[in-house]
Amino acid sequence: MGTIITIAGQRGRNGRSVTAVNLSASLALLEKKTLLVDCDPQACSTRMAGVDLSLMTCDLSSVLVGKVSLQEAVLKTQLRFMDVIPSSLSLFHAATRLSRNVGNERILRIFLRELRDEYDYIIIDPPASYSFLTVMAMAAADWLVLPFHCTPEAIGDLRLLLQMVNHVKDNFQQHLKIAGVFFTQCCSRGEIDHFLEEKDLKGVEKIVYNSFVPQDNAVEIAAQRGKPVALHDIESPGAEAYLDVANELISFFN
Repeated sequence: MGTIITIAGQRGRNGRSVTAVNLSASLALLEKKTLLVDCDPQACSTRMAGVDLSLMTCDLSSVLVGKVSLQEAVLKTQLRFMDVIPSSLSLFHAATRLSRNVGNERILRIFLRELRDEYDYIIIDPPASYSFLTVMAMAAADWLVLPFHCTPEAIGDLRLLLQMVNHVKDNFQQHLKIAGVFFTQCCSRGEIDHFLEEKDLKGVEKIVYNSFVPQDNAVEIAAQRGKPVALHDIESPGAEAYLDVANELISFFN
């Protein structure tokens, strides 16, 4: 049975979608069969995942409103072990309809039962907002992975995110847990340690990964070209870092 992980983060440009794509690609390179589910109407991870968008005839919204099965929405990528369920702006309209009925936040988890046995990992990329889709993505997951920058705003984001986790636990009987925190766009491990100490987050250290993703133009260039960084430059610091994060994640579950 595959492990379902939501990449959580309540602020735009915190590396959430980039992480979802590159972590999924890195798990695939390590021969873990991985499904990336784009749960954001902006469809950033869909565009960055290396799929042929001309082949897209439906997306996650089509599944949620009952037009197609989950299997029909799956697209192959350039990586043998990585598939994608894409998104589009139509997901916004589907969410507006679904949010009118209490309990529909569980709908994605119900649908994912169809495919859970076919994958080692299912990675969900939610919107950077407090919305029906965000709650739906969290309610579908077993675990959260949190990408963060060393910025003052990250502290407030973490506190709000923990409130969201408690909301999901209390309202959806979901035993949601945090599989780890890792930092992106950092220069060194020392920068992370200093940040944790300065912001009085020493208690968070036990869930912070040793791996971190440094500032690397290759990651941004790859995203602009619509592919994971490993398919742009496998030897770049960013590609190597995401592989390290993927290995650490796999070790966590072993």
